[in-house]
Amino acid sequence: MKSFALCFCLLLNAAIYAQTDNKIVLGNADSVYSKILNENRKIWVHVPDENADPDGNIFAKQQYPVIYLLDGWEPNFSVVTSIVQQLGEGSGNLGFPQMIVVGIPNTDRTRDLTPTQSFSMPMMDSMSAKSSGGGEKFISFIEKELIPHVDSLYPAAPYRIFIGHSLGGLMAIYTLINHATLFNAYVAIDPSTIWDNQIVLKQAREALEKKQFENNSLFLAIANTMNSGIDTSIIGLHMRANFQLRDYLNTYKESKLKFSCKYYPEYDHNSVPVVAEYDALRFIFNFYNFNFPFAEFFNSSYKSDTLLNAHDKDISSRMGYKVYPPEQFVNTLAYQLMSMKQFDRAFNFFEMNIENYPESFNVYDSMVIFMM
Repeated sequence: MKSFALCFCLLLNAAIYAQTDNKIVLGNADSVYSKILNENRKIWVHVPDENADPDGNIFAKQQYPVIYLLDGWEPNFSVVTSIVQQLGEGSGNLGFPQMIVVGIPNTDRTRDLTPTQSFSMPMMDSMSAKSSGGGEKFISFIEKELIPHVDSLYPAAPYRIFIGHSLGGLMAIYTLINHATLFNAYVAIDPSTIWDNQIVLKQAREALEKKQFENNSLFLAIANTMNSGIDTSIIGLHMRANFQLRDYLNTYKESKLKFSCKYYPEYDHNSVPVVAEYDALRFIFNFYNFNFPFAEFFNSSYKSDTLLNAHDKDISSRMGYKVYPPEQFVNTLAYQLMSMKQFDRAFNFFEMNIENYPESFNVYDSMVIFMM
């Protein structure tokens, strides 16, 4: 039975990772003209490809949570997309959700990723300082123009994650405390909380003391920047500010924010995003993991066929929208049960797919084959 479970997983993964035309494509380029910012904004978009398997079976279109990634150019977009593919597309949706990734490349990074104008930041030239402080307009662009654009063109579910590093991490914290409902989960990677005399750090303390964030998650990553070669007085202030934010999160637990903070002593400011993005997504979806009991499931005496529905009911309550057992996975289970002459159980799983995916051609085709 263990060998069958291994073959089952390998076949499922092969179907998920199949490519066409000898090309490996991570995503496609798109753009949004922003009236708010008065400029055209390029975006990079990755959408999971699971609507057909190598045998040509057509499965129902799914909806996916969406990651909005600041500094969303190569290689950052490629890294996050690869993490999502490895965790989600290799699990058949059982242990981790497949997701859309929307990378937002920069046009004027300092302008967009700073909530206030400041001339006091060390090592910042006067032109950058002069353009700073456009963060609120940038968030307005995301809320009123970018998200509606993505929702209208891509199979986006109403669960969104916001990831930012450095100044992007600063904007993640700022958005959480000022526009909490815009995203469900926030990832702040070594954020520049020293910006403008730590104004966002001070706002965070007030917000955590007075507001409720029970529907939000935050992953805070802190890098070891003491050996970066930069003025240690500046770096020390940067690290202290982020550890102070961690202390606020630990102190004001009445805010009901689900959070995790991790210090990375072996990674500096520039190298920490890759490992932090992986850890952050694992933290955000730590409720999603599901070890399917292959060893017992195909025994004729097995009595817990409702376990998939129970698992996805729990996921649905946490995600805020209805999540169904993966059609392709259920379809494969049903066929295997049919081949083992467990017809009543096979029928129940074929029927489950029809109820969950009434617009799929495959679910009816499978039932017809079963009834023949």
